[in-house]
Amino acid sequence: MQPRGIIFFLASLSIFVVWFTPSVRAESYARVCATTVDSQSNEVPLAETSVPGVGEKLVAHLDASTECVALILPLVEKGSRLANGWRPQMVALPEWDERKLPAPPAVWNWNKGADPFELWIFFFKRDAVGLDEIQKLVAAMQSQTLDEKVLAQQTRKLCEKLNPRMTGKQPIIQGAKAGTALVGGTVRSTEFPWRDYAQKVELNDAFEGALVVRHGR
Repeated sequence: MQPRGIIFFLASLSIFVVWFTPSVRAESYARVCATTVDSQSNEVPLAETSVPGVGEKLVAHLDASTECVALILPLVEKGSRLANGWRPQMVALPEWDERKLPAPPAVWNWNKGADPFELWIFFFKRDAVGLDEIQKLVAAMQSQTLDEKVLAQQTRKLCEKLNPRMTGKQPIIQGAKAGTALVGGTVRSTEFPWRDYAQKVELNDAFEGALVVRHGR
């Protein structure tokens, strides 16, 4: 290859790398959809018009384009207290393998008179610094026999650990985005096409991302 040809080839390769690399990074993302399930197992996306009631439950569907760990912390709006007695949930997400939270036996009952809430949803790299401590704390909060004062202390401690990522810069949504498959309809929960209503959460180079789902403001 002639010197001029080599220079042209290297320049072209450099341009290819510069333009190609960001597009690869942009492919790392997670998807989240909060839904409600009634006593008949009919499921619909959580929306601003959704209301709590007898037999209603809240569910979150998640998946991700890369292996990571997800945490959902349900708080009262603009507070550091658990909303409606719901316990935080944490799960490992294999690549493109859906997970649904809360995981049994936990249930997020959404009864009449429930608190307005914010679902703080975090994504972590599987070997992220400090993740083990968060996982242990979340596991300790699952006991239904915990004293309320102890649970409140654990909640504050968890918020403190997450404080660097609770900056208020996270995207905040009031409900699922509009979809085309089920406008005005419901389906049995086992068939619910939640991805049609999912919110995309971009993950950075450390596979970190966050989203806040707010309801009842």
